[in-house]
Amino acid sequence: MKKIINILSFALLLGGCSGFLEEYSQDLAKIQSYEDLDEILLGEGYLPYARITSQGVIENEYFQCVHYMSDELSKYIPIHEYDPAGLQEKMFGWHTWQQVVGLKFEGGQHVEENRDWKQAYISINACNSILTEIGKQVAESDREKLEIVRIKGESAFLRALYYFQLVNLYGKPYCADNLSSPGVPLKLSQIVEDKDYTCATVEEVYSQILKDLKLAEECLSQTAKKNFPYRADIAAVYLLKSRVFLYMQNWKDALAYAQKTLNVNGNLLDLKSFSGEEVLEESSPEIIFSMGGYVLAYSIQTFRGMSNNIWKNCPGYVISDDLVKAFDDEGKNDLRTRFYISKDTVGYKGDRLSIPYTEAWTFRKVLGWVTSPRNLSDNFLFRTAEAYLNGAEAAALAGEETEARSLLKTLRDHRLLVSRPITESGQALVDLIRLERQRELCLDGHRWFDLRRYTVREKYPYTKTIMHTYTKYKYDSRVFAYVPLETWSYELKENDPAYTLALPKEVLDFQPSLGSNSRPVRQGSVYTAPATPEVTPPNSSLESNPIYKEGFLFGGGKCFSLNGQGSPEAFYDQCPYEPYSNNYNLWCKGVKDGWEDALKYLGGYM
Repeated sequence: MKKIINILSFALLLGGCSGFLEEYSQDLAKIQSYEDLDEILLGEGYLPYARITSQGVIENEYFQCVHYMSDELSKYIPIHEYDPAGLQEKMFGWHTWQQVVGLKFEGGQHVEENRDWKQAYISINACNSILTEIGKQVAESDREKLEIVRIKGESAFLRALYYFQLVNLYGKPYCADNLSSPGVPLKLSQIVEDKDYTCATVEEVYSQILKDLKLAEECLSQTAKKNFPYRADIAAVYLLKSRVFLYMQNWKDALAYAQKTLNVNGNLLDLKSFSGEEVLEESSPEIIFSMGGYVLAYSIQTFRGMSNNIWKNCPGYVISDDLVKAFDDEGKNDLRTRFYISKDTVGYKGDRLSIPYTEAWTFRKVLGWVTSPRNLSDNFLFRTAEAYLNGAEAAALAGEETEARSLLKTLRDHRLLVSRPITESGQALVDLIRLERQRELCLDGHRWFDLRRYTVREKYPYTKTIMHTYTKYKYDSRVFAYVPLETWSYELKENDPAYTLALPKEVLDFQPSLGSNSRPVRQGSVYTAPATPEVTPPNSSLESNPIYKEGFLFGGGKCFSLNGQGSPEAFYDQCPYEPYSNNYNLWCKGVKDGWEDALKYLGGYM
């Protein structure tokens, strides 16, 4: 079965060759039953869970760019470089809205641009294969008939979801003026065709999304949930249809499907009585569907929960001023300032060089990875809260303001200590709903898409200027650390064409017939030049280096406690410094030397 799944992957995305087609065709003949198709659906149709390797490398991280392009995160700039996941370099092109997002600050190709694109089309092709083959399967019981219907419905839902994500990254936002503009290629067959592809229009892509969701609704309305919340069900279909209609400014249907969602599950987590650590848990009553993993929690935060207590929450990114200001009108009355974001002391201090403790707003919905990734998604997480917000926005713009206030009030009753009556109307009501959406769905993967669609709204359009920064560091041998050299600022202007991504370079190199979007070259300007901090250089000898000494004592102590049994390498993963940094290497060398020194001493008594 694993071989079937692997070969179904798009080895040559949006293209092919006769040898590959032959192998692919032969493999389809190996499908014996609907169970085989269900395995393909689970293995290739759904996104894989994110994971972190023992070397600290994140695997299966998809669509992370949406968090860094919006106005929700700001780079944390300490007096020494601290970036546990290497995000500033990796996300530079996205975070500063570059024409070529794979370029690093100094120029030159740095990161893979087509990672998300490639994975989406791999999953789309798996769904295409299933939708083609599922009708050929024979059911021997009513239960098997329903299983076949479920597989068909889930596949249609996923294909719609991927195309919706892609067209809102690489196509212009949906409106009358943009219907004929290029979206993304529509691949609806499992056959790998050796031809030049072109992009379907935005209108054509949305039309296909609605066709797939209609099929998904017909199928999943007949079937029960399976492996909730990690497989799609009818509530997920309803919520996605509500979102699609909202983006299309079809207020009537957006409201209708929001209400259908809430008829299936209208539950909300009441923050007034919540006593847990993290609001985004599988057990939350408002979870509808999730796919992928919560990479963001690890990427922007340190490893909370470490036993050595040397690191003090020192995130790579912090909550932006824009997002913090969104909570200003309610202040502490809004419990999301405790459970979604929170004001923390950041920095660290120890025998090594310290980053001064300062206050910053940090992400709180998920606290980060301690020993394993979170299973809920930071991009494809469907919650009932969105249904309330979709319905409120659609109702307000459809002229049903009483319904809009009622939906919004229900959500706020579960988020505020004291929820006041809502009296706003007209644009003031729409503005309040937008503000609630910014607060409630923060860092759930919605904000970038919301900012895009607000620019083309027929009624009450909205746009803003966003500023992000990039800090360049240099190595200072006196302190064994990188220190800031200068900070550059970049602006995304109002109605900026960079709200639409250019197609990935790797895709255009392979399929130039696709064309690309016009995304401007973006230059930065010097924002501030942080002064290099005053430091007291340590003694140049290795033995006097505090980090080496710390490791030496640790390694010697472990050797004595184990009476020389084992090896120093077994303890390298307990290093309190960022993996493979200069400090990490110094500490590990100290551990090894301390261990060997203790071993020599023990040798005289063995």
